[in-house]
Amino acid sequence: QPLKRSYKTKRIRLFFKKGALFYAFFNLRLFWVLLFKKADIYHANDLDTLLANFLAAKLRRKPLVYDSHEYFLGVPEIQGRAAKKVWAAIERFIFPKLEFIFTVNQSIADLYEKDYGKKLNIVRNLPLKQSIEKVKDREALKMPKDKRIIILQGAGINVDRGAEELLEAVALSDDYILYIVGTGDVIDDLKKRALEDDLHNKVVFVGRVPYSEMMQYTLNADVGVTLDKD
Repeated sequence: QPLKRSYKTKRIRLFFKKGALFYAFFNLRLFWVLLFKKADIYHANDLDTLLANFLAAKLRRKPLVYDSHEYFLGVPEIQGRAAKKVWAAIERFIFPKLEFIFTVNQSIADLYEKDYGKKLNIVRNLPLKQSIEKVKDREALKMPKDKRIIILQGAGINVDRGAEELLEAVALSDDYILYIVGTGDVIDDLKKRALEDDLHNKVVFVGRVPYSEMMQYTLNADVGVTLDKD
């Protein structure tokens, strides 16, 4: 979908859509773009953009800001995988050299201070205050009126972040229907599980929709679920 932002954006076309080749090719393309763009400051958003920004900033002799949205090496998706070793090597190489670093809360800052002896600044990751009016009812959204509706929403519905267990819970009752609104790398696995008999007609996958449309589903739901793991 077209990006509507208050600042200029650039989309990078990639040959690979996931896995190690995706991240490797993304960093190569990103580095190439950054190298030929004039900038006063480079801002790396999470570890998967840090290498390209670090190299470009070094070559351009410009300051680099590292914006860590989470404790990257602790995310469930990379545990027990070779990818974690690669990301850990990149982090260990670059992080001690960084001067300007911030993250989203004190607990993550404490983890990084323990790892690298550096104090991080905190910028809380909070949404803008806004009022969403309910303009669609269940009938307009083709949602059942005779069931209690659970909703899981977002752009990061990923492996080992609780969605798998949520389907197992829904399978235990005939009174609920689960709506999954959004995307993530576990969606295909969830769709396969939802085809089994104990989840027949109990899970609806809406996919990616604009924020205002997503919130219409939320406003018509009985239970909203947000799940994560250690």
